[in-house]
Amino acid sequence: MPESADRDAPRLDTAGALLTMAGLTTLVFSIIEAPEAGWGSARTLGGVGGGLVILAAFAGWEHRAAHPMLDVRHFRSRRLSAGSLSIFIQFFAFFGFTFVCLQYLQGVRGDSPLVAALSVLPLAATMMPTARITPRLAARFGARAVCVTGLVLAAAGLAVISRVGVTSPYWLLVAGLIPLGVGMGAAMTPATAAITEGLPAAQQGVGSALNDLSREVGGALGIAVIGSIVTAVYRSNLDLTGVPAALADQARGSFALAIHAGGPVKATASTAFTDGIHSGLLYAAAAALIAAITVTALLPGDLRARRDARRGQPDLSPATR
Repeated sequence: MPESADRDAPRLDTAGALLTMAGLTTLVFSIIEAPEAGWGSARTLGGVGGGLVILAAFAGWEHRAAHPMLDVRHFRSRRLSAGSLSIFIQFFAFFGFTFVCLQYLQGVRGDSPLVAALSVLPLAATMMPTARITPRLAARFGARAVCVTGLVLAAAGLAVISRVGVTSPYWLLVAGLIPLGVGMGAAMTPATAAITEGLPAAQQGVGSALNDLSREVGGALGIAVIGSIVTAVYRSNLDLTGVPAALADQARGSFALAIHAGGPVKATASTAFTDGIHSGLLYAAAAALIAAITVTALLPGDLRARRDARRGQPDLSPATR
């Protein structure tokens, strides 16, 4: 096999790499620490604002760099932007959901790690077969319709799961896992295709990298944002009246420690944590709906184009012009 590396490849964009590392680290750390410092504190607002400023500087640097690590001009493609946003939000919601759901199953319901993992299998059982038939659905109804429908279903699933409580039956969780799995299976394939279709054949490696970037950043921010929202609501709703100060501090600092304390501490911690889930997953559902609206605006509708192609007529839609 011949050497596959590009011998004329430019050097690593060191400045761009350092800027993105600094920006994402500052942003994620500030969000994670927000429940401790306070969402409206100068530390949180300054950290979030500073992270966004650094990321803006990163975008400006990449726009002017001779050999950018991430050429931001790629996002001029509406297909690529829509696909990247969809993937970002899907993993934002999915990782945030996974982070809090497994704590709910083990901490609130008292399931073992194995039982907790088995309890979320309906998600995979619906997502995988849906992903297999999605290309046929996209060919018939259009990628935009399938992707948007998937995002709406994912939002509906998250909204249902957000209603779980301390004594909720398992079927309520299943009722949310099924539309969440179907929605992710339906939205992921068209979004990935939109990213690759937004770039020429010679830059498909860039498309693959952008796809992975959207997943990884979305997952990291999902855990940070949803986890912080759940933690903030948990602490504000935790009633520890009459509990010794040392134990109360431990319970506020860690849901796991509160659960292990047992008795009334465990009971009030379980209720407070489910209150946090209500808020956190509703924010995730709202993000999925916003993504659905944005994808509707950005992703060209291709159903008419496919129908015209089958009839042998030229496609004169504004999207293609």
